Amino acid sequence: MHNKRLRIFALFCVLFAAICLGRLGYIQLNPNSAWQSQLERISSGASERLPSLRGKILDRNGKILAGDEAKFSLCIDYKLARLADERFWKVQLLQSLHRSNTKDAGEKIRAKYARDFDALNQIIHKCAQFKNLTFEQVKTQINEQINEPIWRLRHYLAWKRRCPDKKFEDAVPDANERLILAAKIDVAEMHQGQEIFKFENDDEVLAAQLKFLDTDGVQIQPSAQRYYPYGSSASQLIGWVRPADIEDNPEFLTDQLERYMHGDVTGFSGIEYVCEPFLRGRRGEILYDIDKKIVSDIETVYGSDVKLTIDIDLQKKIEELLKNKNRNPNFDSPAAVVVIDINSTDILAMVSLPGFDLNQARWEYSRLVSDANKPLINRVINQNYPPGSTIKPIILAAGLIDNQIKADDIISCPSHETTRGWPNCWIYKSYGYGHDEQWADEGGNRARNAIRGSCNIYFSHLATMIVPWKLQKYLYDFGYGRKTLEVTDVNIVDSFRDHPVRNFRQSAGIISSSSANTDDISLEQMPGIDPAERRFFGLGQGNFRATVLQVANAHATLARGGIYKKARVLISQPMDKGNKTGLKPENVSIIYEGMHAVVSEPGGTAQRQFAGSGFEEKGIMVYGKTGSTENPDHAWFAGFAKDSGGKSIAFAVLIEGGQHGSSDAAPIGRDVISLCVEAGYLDQISR
Repeated sequence: MHNKRLRIFALFCVLFAAICLGRLGYIQLNPNSAWQSQLERISSGASERLPSLRGKILDRNGKILAGDEAKFSLCIDYKLARLADERFWKVQLLQSLHRSNTKDAGEKIRAKYARDFDALNQIIHKCAQFKNLTFEQVKTQINEQINEPIWRLRHYLAWKRRCPDKKFEDAVPDANERLILAAKIDVAEMHQGQEIFKFENDDEVLAAQLKFLDTDGVQIQPSAQRYYPYGSSASQLIGWVRPADIEDNPEFLTDQLERYMHGDVTGFSGIEYVCEPFLRGRRGEILYDIDKKIVSDIETVYGSDVKLTIDIDLQKKIEELLKNKNRNPNFDSPAAVVVIDINSTDILAMVSLPGFDLNQARWEYSRLVSDANKPLINRVINQNYPPGSTIKPIILAAGLIDNQIKADDIISCPSHETTRGWPNCWIYKSYGYGHDEQWADEGGNRARNAIRGSCNIYFSHLATMIVPWKLQKYLYDFGYGRKTLEVTDVNIVDSFRDHPVRNFRQSAGIISSSSANTDDISLEQMPGIDPAERRFFGLGQGNFRATVLQVANAHATLARGGIYKKARVLISQPMDKGNKTGLKPENVSIIYEGMHAVVSEPGGTAQRQFAGSGFEEKGIMVYGKTGSTENPDHAWFAGFAKDSGGKSIAFAVLIEGGQHGSSDAAPIGRDVISLCVEAGYLDQISR
């Protein structure tokens, strides 16, 4: 029995040894083994991370709006830079005392790092001389630019690995213990030179090479810096980048080659933020074995280029138009203009003024944030405004769809004040008579004339004929009360991978009588319109709020005969399939007739501004609507233009503080149409 047990035990030992030997052989012979990878990392610690290049942002014609350019930087090895950080010395002391309670632990630690500490001091002195700074200023810069970000990253990863479901402070109350846990985290940045400052020009690079030629622990390395060739043009749309913070982008943490490293940048606003997963790319890595032979070579995946629908030349010309005091009396007022290609839904221009220089945004952020004119705000999609009388063609569309009005039905606008609680007509307040008198020989105050003369009485009463929930639904169908710009189904190589889709920070506007609510909620969840407030909604006033893009897109919906489609700003995004609003062709012609009369017939609120424009002689038909708001005061002009060949654009112009849509906004709209003709987005008849 005893011998039998020995044989069984011996057999078990042989089998166990065979399994171990087989496993060891697999690890050694299979270069793709995860264990082999770990063994190689532990044995040699030799891996080289290869930087990725951020993708470019291009306009519709391929012109670069944002790209990376080569810059040279002075970099310091982290093993030296860390010696300027008090946390490093504290950790060393804590660990030493934990191992052995010796009184001379501090002296031993200082002796251990004395050579490196002297090397760091020499580097700081040289940097101070080179940049004309003090020793303490350079030391502070090393701590702020190198030590603090790396320590913050290690602290974050220590928390993430130890207790991601709790606050680090709650799970580990002892601050010294948290410090030691963070110190155990090893990140790639600790094994690479870290930038302390960039060089301004080639002369400075050459001078630095001579200054630091024999200085160990210092390198002059090339790096990529984001630049924006058009400066402040389309600044809010393009957006800008800032130094990456790992906590801001947790979706990139799962992939070691994709996650942010110290020195990386990330999109902070605009397209740079929305398209970060496209633009970012993925760094490569070369892994060496203990003999310094390459065992793994992961190629760099460069960031994808992103092509926008905007025409940067058209954008710049519109911006220059708004800034020209000879063509815009309100040149120093904030303003917004958007132009949409109706057929493709492409946004051709998205102008928000004032803007800011994208190349300086990171350094001027504090000033920009405190600027009373809010240059960081994209007024086209982020700012809410009462839409004013630009809403009147849509209110007419709602009344026609709902069968509350017919083309020749008259709503009286008499030459006296209205009943208390109802808005008076602007023509009565200005001239002492109503539209009944003005249109007496032209069929009365019917639909087309009410739009032509922007009659407040007509549209306030028409709005009250529509049941509140239906009025809200019609507004929603035309794009009000919901976000108008959406990033979906974007077809870019290597796009998004497993990351969630990002969208623009934008307002949904307000089409209810509740307190301000700019969330993008469904129509069913939306608070209603107070029946008494419908009269003001009919004039684009009251609690009604919209963005400039919503106004332009609603007029694009009219231009399509009542087909609503969301606008797009990325070429790679499929065109929205859209939805019908229920507007019939015979009703479309009524609205068109009134909007064309606004710019082409006596009594039209923008006729004087368009007189002599020559658009009709060139085969271009313009359909417009002026608007003015009170409390706050703003001037609007919106509409669309079509040529004889099928090309068409929609537009909206908003001048903050403008008093009259006819005099303050309509001339800008006229010139914007001319610029679109020059750019080829509308074709004129050659004679």
